Amino acid sequence: MLQQKRAYSMTFWAVFFGFVLVPALAMAIELGRYFYARSEVAKAADAAAVAAAAEINQRVFQNSGDLTPTDKTWANAQTYAFRNNSVLSARGINAYVTGIAVEPGADTVRVTVSADLSLLFPSVVPKVIVHETGVAQVRAFSR
Repeated sequence: MLQQKRAYSMTFWAVFFGFVLVPALAMAIELGRYFYARSEVAKAADAAAVAAAAEINQRVFQNSGDLTPTDKTWANAQTYAFRNNSVLSARGINAYVTGIAVEPGADTVRVTVSADLSLLFPSVVPKVIVHETGVAQVRAFSR
């Protein structure tokens, strides 16, 4: 009788570890990896927004108050997005600037950065694409 109770207990714990504890631990690790990678993309978006705000045409802003991007705005934003994404780029994941929007009323620049995080996860996970937006205010100019 005692051996049957031990066998039942051993089976219960084997099933518990195999179907509950190990998957929960794996999910916790993967979620931590996802949120860390997402924060890295957000950091790249913030840096790209500051870089794009630095490339606003100063002469047009002083004369009319309009925020006009220059030709170098996209290139500068993309360069800073790449430079501030070193942790993910070491794993082959690059952040790309997908949009720059200028809001004249608030004197702000919004830059959207996207990255495909699928390389961080097992192949059973579908495509994981993250979009983050960075905002920077143009304060260096005076009207």
